Amino acid sequence: MVHVKQYGPVAVYRMGRSIGRLVLYPVHAFMIGDAMIDTGPRCVRDEFRAALNGTTIRVAVNTHHHEDHTGNNGLLQRERGARIYAPPGALPYLANPRLLRLRPYQRVVWGRPDPSNGEPVPAVVTMGRHALNAIHAPGHSHHHICLHEPREGWLFTGDLFCGRIFKYLRLDENYSLILSTLKILSELECKTIFCSLKGVVEGGGDALRSKIRFMEDLRGRVLDLHERGASPRAITRRLLGGEGFMTTVTGGHYSKLNTVLSIIHNTEPEALA
Repeated sequence: MVHVKQYGPVAVYRMGRSIGRLVLYPVHAFMIGDAMIDTGPRCVRDEFRAALNGTTIRVAVNTHHHEDHTGNNGLLQRERGARIYAPPGALPYLANPRLLRLRPYQRVVWGRPDPSNGEPVPAVVTMGRHALNAIHAPGHSHHHICLHEPREGWLFTGDLFCGRIFKYLRLDENYSLILSTLKILSELECKTIFCSLKGVVEGGGDALRSKIRFMEDLRGRVLDLHERGASPRAITRRLLGGEGFMTTVTGGHYSKLNTVLSIIHNTEPEALA
């Protein structure tokens, strides 16, 4: 499934593997002028190709190396001659997607990307009449960037924002680092968030601050119970409830327990340099 809608000069591509009316964990990619931000999963390659009919694509920027963001890099490079920009640490994964070591659910839901040849993303990326600043934004992955258009107040957050509240964390995510990055981003002029999970989120600054408050409150409650001697599993059940379908399907790659463990073990964020 690929569905395209226009938000001002930004084309929003919502895509994902569909089973009847059910879309398995859809993701969003965005186009401004002749440039794309992320390329979606390989599983929708044919539909994505059809959706791009009549467009010109000069460049694609990956916010990070995960398979649901880089899946159609190869298509754009082979068939459109597009240059692929990505954070330097992501480039080996683009060249050799087997380094991703995808789990069964990832192969089923999104598929393994075709290889592509990427270049380090420049500090400023021109997209049509817009200049977007690339900002190091670790937490979801270490080599993650966001893109900010200061004149319009646009912030393309990749997988860093993903909603004001959440319960599940990926095994390799760092809760404190996500929180620290969000605080930095909240200082930017942000009218609209373009989120890979949620799509277009208006009132971007308020949304960022709301998520920061949620995360600070949850961290405080987790650490309070931890200091009182509660086990991580007991803390999880009390504050976030029992594990759900996502934990089962992903084999624990995403879980509520991951959230609690990351808070307990990563209370001091890594340097953002």
